[in-house]
Amino acid sequence: MNSCNAYENPNMKEVTGQTLRPGGFSLTEKAVQFCGISRDDIVLDLGCGMGATIEYLYEKHQIKGIGLDPSEKLLAIAQEKSDVLEFVLGAGDTLPFEKETFNCVFAECTLSLMDDVNETASEVFRVLKDDGYFIISDVYARAPENINALKNYSFNSCMRGLHDLDALKNSLKSCGYEILLFNDCSDLLKELLVKIIFSYGSMDVFWSKTTNNQGCVNGCGFQEILKACKPGYFLMIAKKGDKKNG
Repeated sequence: MNSCNAYENPNMKEVTGQTLRPGGFSLTEKAVQFCGISRDDIVLDLGCGMGATIEYLYEKHQIKGIGLDPSEKLLAIAQEKSDVLEFVLGAGDTLPFEKETFNCVFAECTLSLMDDVNETASEVFRVLKDDGYFIISDVYARAPENINALKNYSFNSCMRGLHDLDALKNSLKSCGYEILLFNDCSDLLKELLVKIIFSYGSMDVFWSKTTNNQGCVNGCGFQEILKACKPGYFLMIAKKGDKKNG
């Protein structure tokens, strides 16, 4: 894991709420309706953070999901809130579950945090049942030729891992997924950025504060690279076929 975890910082929670992502539960609910997820399904939230999505699914739809996250600090918060739901310490590229366990896996603004997106997509494929859904909401770059410069920064934030959409779609298809839905939801990201600037005065200040001024990010320099990448936000739903295509 990177040296600074922005998601463990109270400044991040202050602007994003419990979900720690743009749009709150709006895309979660859209995915539930699109996929027809019900209380009979077994769901995994990949990068569950403080357990907001798992709690939402249970309270609104009586779906008992499992939350997985590499942060002991965030999982402790999640577990304190519920003695009914299950939370597991772990990482996306080595999922601690048997094959064909889940009907659905959510990765809400978390696939971009994974060290190896291809390996994570393959692991999700393994633990999904046939015809299971991989639900991804995340950030991407409209100018992906600039994203390599983001790798020079060593802190944990989805904005550091902006997706190249073509590369992501190709990776999913090579694993054996069929992409059923793609929606551009960049308006939700814009709303969040406006809120951050209103609260902190600038994105530079926000990045410095969310990394506790530990020196793992130069807020001004990082923001300039982000602007060059032209960030957007999307919802993608992919479906696992009966067998993996070579």
